This record gives sequence, structure tokens and C-alpha cells, in this order.
Amino acid sequence: MQKNIEKTDRNNQATAAEEMASQLQMAGRVQRDFLPATLPNNENLRWATVFLPADWVSGDIYDIARLDENHIAFYLADAVGHSMPAALLTIFLKQAIVMRQTIGNEYEIFTPAEVMKNLNRRIIQQHFSGCQFVTCCYCLLNTDTFELTYARAGHPYPILIRTGCSPEQLQVRGPLLGIFENSEFAQETVQLNPSDKLILYSDGAEPLIGVSHDGESFDYSADFLRLKDADAEQFMTEFEAVAMNKKDSFPEVDDITALTLQIL
Repeated sequence: MQKNIEKTDRNNQATAAEEMASQLQMAGRVQRDFLPATLPNNENLRWATVFLPADWVSGDIYDIARLDENHIAFYLADAVGHSMPAALLTIFLKQAIVMRQTIGNEYEIFTPAEVMKNLNRRIIQQHFSGCQFVTCCYCLLNTDTFELTYARAGHPYPILIRTGCSPEQLQVRGPLLGIFENSEFAQETVQLNPSDKLILYSDGAEPLIGVSHDGESFDYSADFLRLKDADAEQFMTEFEAVAMNKKDSFPEVDDITALTLQIL
């Protein structure tokens, strides 16, 4: 009798585990539906992305959105933590990031600093259970002039790659989202030129990019330096291959997401 009970318990546990795995797999598919279905490539711009959740679902999310004929906004956000709580927060972020406002026949495009400030306020006002913090890098590109304005909130610095030059971190101040309601966020502007690449990435990808030394310096990895001059699609394809090969050697499992913009 005891053996039969133990066998039944094991079967029930196995069934429950299978059902949970199936539900998480479905949740992962739903989360991917919130990512851009297509990338806005044209004769001047090329985009490429990598999205590798640590589990079925991810605490990372990104978007690329055309705001009008002359502006494209894009961002990469990372909810602190893993699995379902972080994944649920990314769905909130997708809805909470307001890039422009329309009033009647007029509209206003928010600056990156304004987007960060408004998003921070919405996270805090939502009163999430537990410590729900978010990092984000948000960029606004003028598609006529290729002028890029960017802001960040506790996120890894975006990296600018120019042909024949060393990679450059685009540094700008900005605290984590979801801590202080009155936080202020700075923004900076850089002029992009033909062949330039801009890379946003979540902290899970940082071991593939390089090593920071107490914020004073950053040493790029050999793999990153080997790939940096490839075009956007090839760069992301090979970057993903490196990530898959080295993921098991990371100190801890984390979501890996990266987004690359190339000016043609």
C-alpha cells in the first residue's frame, strides 16, 4: 500500500511539473508577442536583435517604434530578477513607456529624459509587491540627420562602434527606475555617421561584452573586439552563437538581450 501511495505521489508531482513547464512555455510565447514582429530596416538603417531568456520567460524587453516621419524611438529594459515576476513586469513596462502624446491634431514627442522620468513615476505609483526595480536605456533617433539623443536608468552604457576606432561607451547619468519618485534623468546627444553601429544590451550580456573596473574603465572582451566590425546582422548572429557557447560558463544564469542599430 505504501509503495502504491509513493508511486502515485511521484506521478502526481511529475504531472504537475509537466503542466508548469507547459504553462511557462506558453507564457514565453506570449511574452515574445510583445516584441517587434518586424524590424524597421530601410536603405539608411539596419537593425538586429538577440533575445535569449535564461528560462522560458525573460526579465528583458525591447521595442523599436517609428514615432513620425523623422523619428524612431527604441529602448531595452531589464526588470531586476528572473522568471515569472520579472517577466510580468516587462509586460507592464511595454504598456507604461509613453513615447509621444497626441492632443487633437497635434502631437508631442517626449525626450528620452522625459520618458525615463514618466516611466519611473508610473512604476512607483503602481505599488508593486516586493522590490521591483528596472534598468533601461532609451534612445530617440532623428532619421533625417542621424542625431541620436539617449538617456539611461541604471542600465549598461550603450556602445558606439565606428570603423577604425575603439568602441566607445556613451555615458550619461541615471538612477534605477522604481526607487525614488522624484529621480531626475540626464540625456546626451551624439551625431551618428554612415557605418556607425550602436549597441544596447542587458546586464546578462555584459560578460560577453567586457569587464568594468569599478566604473573607472572597461575592458572589451576578445570576442567582442573580433566581431565589432561586422555588419549589424552578422554581428548579432555571431554574438548569439558566442552567447550560446559560453552561457554555461557564466557565474550565474541571466537573460541575454542585445539590440544593434547600424547607419548605412
